[in-house]
Amino acid sequence: MTLRWRLTLLVTVILTLTFLVLGSLVYILMGRYLTSAIDRSLAFRAKEVISSIKVESNFLRQQRITLPDVNVFAAPDIFLQVVDSEGFVVTRSSNLGRQTLPVGPQTLIQAHQGIDFFTTESIDNYPLRIYNVPLMLKGQPVGILQVARLLSPVKKTLSDLRRVLIFLGLVAVLIATILGYILARAALRPIERLTQVAAQIGEGRDLAQRVPYHGPMDEIGRLAATFNAMLGRLQRAYTRLEEAYSAQRRFVADASHELRTPLTTIRGNIDLLRKMKGADMATQEEALADIASEAERMSRLVNDLLTLARADAGLEIKREPLEIAGLLQEIVRQAPLLGEATFTARGLESLTGQQVLGNRDYLKQLLFILLDNAFKYTPAGGRIELAAAVEHEKLIIQVKDTGPGIAPEDLEHIFERFYRADATRSSGGTGLGLAIARWIVEQHQGEIKVESRVGEGTTFMVILPLLKAI
Repeated sequence: MTLRWRLTLLVTVILTLTFLVLGSLVYILMGRYLTSAIDRSLAFRAKEVISSIKVESNFLRQQRITLPDVNVFAAPDIFLQVVDSEGFVVTRSSNLGRQTLPVGPQTLIQAHQGIDFFTTESIDNYPLRIYNVPLMLKGQPVGILQVARLLSPVKKTLSDLRRVLIFLGLVAVLIATILGYILARAALRPIERLTQVAAQIGEGRDLAQRVPYHGPMDEIGRLAATFNAMLGRLQRAYTRLEEAYSAQRRFVADASHELRTPLTTIRGNIDLLRKMKGADMATQEEALADIASEAERMSRLVNDLLTLARADAGLEIKREPLEIAGLLQEIVRQAPLLGEATFTARGLESLTGQQVLGNRDYLKQLLFILLDNAFKYTPAGGRIELAAAVEHEKLIIQVKDTGPGIAPEDLEHIFERFYRADATRSSGGTGLGLAIARWIVEQHQGEIKVESRVGEGTTFMVILPLLKAI
């Protein structure tokens, strides 16, 4: 059974139960009201009869009750009867014919207690409502006045009411079923659209689709909004996944290209050595030197690839409080060995006592990547400067060179893996160093920036948060 029909059935059942309860309540209250109206009319007629009764005394001063003509108080549907204390009929209205109103033992017992009461009896299958009033003389019951009325009109009225209620109930249930189906269909229409959109997305993989909902922000509205938000997140995740796959394909292709060159050189030199058995030692040394150089280059490339693979796998660098001044002084001592350009450092004295939460080895690798690039692309006679400063509780390290600079269209790509700006700045490297540098900076909750002008040089800026001064 569909949700639409379940909702329709639920509405129908609830309305049916509600109508049954209300109809039963109306039926019961109407029966009590009509019975109460009959009881009031009987009590009023009994009061009239009793007010006409006379108590007389004879010459022996004995009192007796003189009854009025009960036919005066009778009516087509009202019957009167008077019985003595033993239950024998004293008088009765003529409209009773040969019938008498029933007087049972319980009626006599209650009458002897001086209590007036109502009973419902039946004569020849005709229901009667009887009002029994004790007749008292000197405080003692001497008889019972019975005033009765047929209940047939009440029964007929209740029967007609029952039929009307049943008819109205069936009509109401039918209308409720139709309206429930229509309302359920209208309420579930956005869910149907959700299902259709989900099916279309599943078939066409079009995550750009959204559910067109313009109604109030009720449960259906929140469902549509949540579904659209989920589609947005899926679209972004799918886009990132596609970009990751594309980057992975480029990564594999570039890595294969980078590895193929040294392997080709190594194989060529090995073949050369095999063919040149007995050649002079100088030629063999050159071939072996080429093999060693390419093997070293390949080793660096493999190490860089391993570092980036660990980064992609979610490796988190372990950090601890580190005094930055000592690390930079060590780097300054070793940096001149990287090339022939003039190297200077400034601002290290301002770092005394300053600490960062970092990893000594990875921070050293980061700075050597930047310095190695600076020395590599700065010709002899050029200048390279490492500057350090503290601003707003942040450590700022700059590596400046006077090399050829980087073109503006290349600046936004230099941190990508295997990206090469031009032949001048890309010779001799693997194209992975700056990608590793950016990952190290991000792991230290910092940021790295670059500024460059063609023909004037390049400046890399590393910004790291400081812990606190010692």
